[in-house]
Amino acid sequence: MTTTLHEEIKKMETNEIIPQIVKSVPCKKLIVKYGIREMDLGDVITPTAAKDKPTLVDYVYEKDQFYTLILIDADDPSRTNRLNAEVKHWILVNIKENNVNKGEHLVQYLGPTPPVGTFLHRYIFILCKQPSKLDFKGEYKIPFTLENRKNWSSDEFIKKWDLIIEGINYFECQYDDQAQFINEKLIESQEESIKIK
Repeated sequence: MTTTLHEEIKKMETNEIIPQIVKSVPCKKLIVKYGIREMDLGDVITPTAAKDKPTLVDYVYEKDQFYTLILIDADDPSRTNRLNAEVKHWILVNIKENNVNKGEHLVQYLGPTPPVGTFLHRYIFILCKQPSKLDFKGEYKIPFTLENRKNWSSDEFIKKWDLIIEGINYFECQYDDQAQFINEKLIESQEESIKIK
């Protein structure tokens, strides 16, 4: 079922995404696909279904404009105890127009990792318009590691780099065996974050 942007905004307000987590109201729809499935706002999907980055992220863009795409877990370790929130799961920057696959990885994609027994987590995609192409000096380039992912604020990041929120989408997700598998691989990872100078 196709929903209007107004209906989507109301749903995000009901699910305490706007303004509790995302402070601005989006002006456009953000299309996200995992495999062949287009994600409806607030869909419940499994960590297995989202273990790899989306096959498609699309939106209406401005010519020659640069964008940032963010994916966060808003509920770590749980929605009732957001002690580690937010957790960075994916950040692409300097995306020209809608060429998402050519964006620069600030944070490598990490599939959902909700702990066992913590029920549904909100995983939120935030599309932002950049003022120009940016160098993001002082930020960390984060590979497949937990280092520098937790206790983050998308709102502070957006304000710091003068980004403008344009689109939002989100899904809800709870533990399955894939989440455990990813967590075990993260513990084993020897990769390290690199600060951009």
